[in-house]
Amino acid sequence: MEQRTYLICIVLVAIGLSFALLIGLALANMAIPVVAVVAGIAILALCRRGVTEVTEDELSTILHGKAALSALEVTIVVAAIGFAVLMIFSFTGGTGSGLHTYDNGSIRVFYGILSAPPNPEFIHDGSYLIPDPANLTGDDLRALDNLFAEGHRIRDTTRAFGAALGAITVLLAGLYGAFLWHYNRKYGA
Repeated sequence: MEQRTYLICIVLVAIGLSFALLIGLALANMAIPVVAVVAGIAILALCRRGVTEVTEDELSTILHGKAALSALEVTIVVAAIGFAVLMIFSFTGGTGSGLHTYDNGSIRVFYGILSAPPNPEFIHDGSYLIPDPANLTGDDLRALDNLFAEGHRIRDTTRAFGAALGAITVLLAGLYGAFLWHYNRKYGA
């Protein structure tokens, strides 16, 4: 495989990881991006092994270093922005809930998650009809639990993902600082 084909492989893996992240967020399942990252690393390792064209010199080493540093800087900035946006989303807005009773004695329970002001709208809403509140069944209790759990999952998932982005930002910045300090001491720069 040529170097150009390897670069195409990198781009395709990056696109695949982006789609996996979006699918994971949409389905509130963070296992999907984790599996995609592991698969992406394996694919890139296999692609790297297949590279037969070797062109390493001082210029390519400098260019790889500059590209890696630029990628690190952009990743830190994007992760920090993602952290801020997701945290704002997860802590703003509100919830709305209510009960409506009917003449036959049944009750409808409403629950929803509201977006942030100034124009709050429901980003999740659901309801469940309890036909006989005096004789709740196990199905009624499970349905009520699911009604509230699905609403909370929206905020909890974004909060967890935002916290992960924040942790990654701090980790990358810390690692960069540690390696910079190490190489400055090692090479006396």
